[in-house]
Amino acid sequence: MKKKFLFISLCYLTVVFTQCIAQDRDERKGFRFGLNMGMYFPSKVSANYYNGDGFYNNNIDPNGVRMYSIEERLNLTPQETQYITSYFNATGFQFPRDAYPTAMRYNGGFNIGFQTAYDFNNKSSLVFDLNVCKVKAYDRFTMQLNGTSAQQNGQTDIRIFNIQGNEQRLQLGLGYRTGWALSGNGLYFMQFGGSMLGTKVINNVAILADRNYELIIGAANPAQMINYQPQTGIGFGYYFSTGFFLPLGVHKNAELSLAFSKDKMILNLNEFKGWNKILTFCFSI
Repeated sequence: MKKKFLFISLCYLTVVFTQCIAQDRDERKGFRFGLNMGMYFPSKVSANYYNGDGFYNNNIDPNGVRMYSIEERLNLTPQETQYITSYFNATGFQFPRDAYPTAMRYNGGFNIGFQTAYDFNNKSSLVFDLNVCKVKAYDRFTMQLNGTSAQQNGQTDIRIFNIQGNEQRLQLGLGYRTGWALSGNGLYFMQFGGSMLGTKVINNVAILADRNYELIIGAANPAQMINYQPQTGIGFGYYFSTGFFLPLGVHKNAELSLAFSKDKMILNLNEFKGWNKILTFCFSI
């Protein structure tokens, strides 16, 4: 009887020891490195910066570079004014009070970057992300042409043209991740932390008469226009995200997450605050 009890006890201890070894082997601990890919959806709060009305016409650098309204830009030199009137066979042009858009939006941009994480265990990690993307704000503005055939017929000749602004963004995030275990060492996680957003205004362009008219230029002397040199504005904020983490095999992992980031967007000398969203797929080893 004692031998039978001893044998059963030994078998039980063997099973427990084996499970402990397997659990230790599956426990994640240490660094992971991953590649991020996804979509970046900017807040629309800063999109009207590019609407062409010249509201943000403050100097951008010591050389006198500033943002012109479309009307100012088209009347900057007699040659450009003459080109536009000749192109549309008009005697002149003007801008109605409601010529400029008031609800511009951004296109979503492709987002790419890398991730470095330190896993404390299967449920908690410290995560650093760095991502870059390009985004475009877009809409339309109107311009009234004088002296065209439409006006001679008693109609108001108001035409619609495109306007856009282009940006580059760099986002850094450092956060803590925790969650609820799923089968196969997977994880449904919540993550929160601090963020830094670098925003570079590339250009602001009005498109008409087969030309792109840059609105951000240095033109104290129109005969010697100064080129605009984009600078990066840095703002700080915070974020939280949620998603799924799934081990794919030995030292291979995949995750899908959706992040909401409350950022300070600095476009040249102008500051905006809003929520940006990032949908990310990450493959890590």
